[in-house]
Amino acid sequence: MFGLNNDQLMQLVYLGALLAFVLGGIRYRRGLRGAGFHHLAIWALILLALVTVYAYRAPLLRFAQPVLAELSPSSAIAVNIEGGAQELVIRRGPDGHFRLDADVNGVPVRFLVDTGASSTVLTVADAERSGIETAGLEFDRPVQTANGIAYLARASLRTLEIGPYRLTGIPVGVMPEASLNTNLLGMNTIGRFSAWRVEGDRMVLVP
Repeated sequence: MFGLNNDQLMQLVYLGALLAFVLGGIRYRRGLRGAGFHHLAIWALILLALVTVYAYRAPLLRFAQPVLAELSPSSAIAVNIEGGAQELVIRRGPDGHFRLDADVNGVPVRFLVDTGASSTVLTVADAERSGIETAGLEFDRPVQTANGIAYLARASLRTLEIGPYRLTGIPVGVMPEASLNTNLLGMNTIGRFSAWRVEGDRMVLVP
């Protein structure tokens, strides 16, 4: 529209709304008492602050990202990079592992990121929470675990949301809690991203 991108258009809308609000207040203030005009001025300042935050959202987000990552290390934080692209950053937890909060079929589930695992695996309990009918699953696929041979069943996820990105049709294994006490995010999911790397205490997923 008029050669503007989405961000520029949104800025124009915000500024237009601010201008209309202030001009309307100037016309209406003659009929207001002092207290009413004071309230109008406060609302104008609030709207101006919102516009300022929106206009400087990129540097503010860059400043806030390390804080957000420390407060919730298992959240995938979207980080803007050159060219307008984004990367997803996961912080290493206190136990030395990367853990990730994702939405499985719309249900929040926590994963241990395991680049040594070929498949993504859910516990039976979390599979049931995410809507997988576990009663009809066949636990007939042997896998080697730290505790010996265990058996898993095959299933599929409708959606897996990591940060702002949604993946669909992810094949998963389902394993009883006696054999698996945490969900694993394996390479069949990580491989859906164009690249990944570990930088110190950060794991970076490149969409």
